[in-house]
Amino acid sequence: MRRAFGISILKEASMKRIARGLVVSALVIGMAMPSFAFLGIGDVVFDPSNYIEAIQTVLQLQQQYQQLVATYNQVRGQLDHLKRMAQQVPVNMAARYRTAATPWSHLSAQDTYGAAGGWVSAVNSGASVASGYQRATTPLEDYGSAFSNIPSDQRQQVKGAYANVELADGVNVLGMQTIGQLRANSSRVENTIAALEQDSLSSDPAMNTEIAVLNKMNAASMVAIRNSQDTNKLLVGLAEQQLLEAKRVRDAEARAINADIRFRTEGKAVLNAQAANASKAMLAWQMP
Repeated sequence: MRRAFGISILKEASMKRIARGLVVSALVIGMAMPSFAFLGIGDVVFDPSNYIEAIQTVLQLQQQYQQLVATYNQVRGQLDHLKRMAQQVPVNMAARYRTAATPWSHLSAQDTYGAAGGWVSAVNSGASVASGYQRATTPLEDYGSAFSNIPSDQRQQVKGAYANVELADGVNVLGMQTIGQLRANSSRVENTIAALEQDSLSSDPAMNTEIAVLNKMNAASMVAIRNSQDTNKLLVGLAEQQLLEAKRVRDAEARAINADIRFRTEGKAVLNAQAANASKAMLAWQMP
């Protein structure tokens, strides 16, 4: 830094000496340039035009010199500003600002009868999710030909209840797959964040240039975008489960309302039909 500062001072002094030399040379040339009489015969006479040109030249050189000095001062100020901006924080960045990472935990469970192992493997790796889910849940059977035995006015209700279980299976499998993929990629994400943290806290000048800092900022933004995307995936899974639960509540309320409607519409007639001739039947009844 001192050597660069000394070189800049020598350059400034050299510029001043050159400018002064040009001014003096112009004055000497302008004042010493003679003007001869007609056809070179006669005494040397003073020509005011040469003197005026010399003065104009001196003034132009002075303006150029002032402009050079102003440019030099501007560049020197920018250099000093860049040096101040390039100064590092006077502390041990890694020791002061490094944070402890919380490791991802994998699910573990006992597998006494071989039904839980597939589920555990699926939510830890994101692979073979459907088979792991089926092994750990009660199978949903098919009505088959027995569906025709259901009264026609009750079939839609049965279909809705059956669909609730099917939709729950789909939502659960998708949620397990999302969780498993997040856990499977967690080690790579942690390594990326650790490398980014190490580069950000590095005191190496090559890691603290403007381009290096911008690259690290871009990398941090990409990590944040990836994490935000993973968060959105989990939120979508939760929203699907809430939507399914809302459907179940809606179906239960619809069944209750439909039962009330049928009771108010057909209840009196059904009761009357059941109570008709009840006394006569009781009186006519005899011990066998």
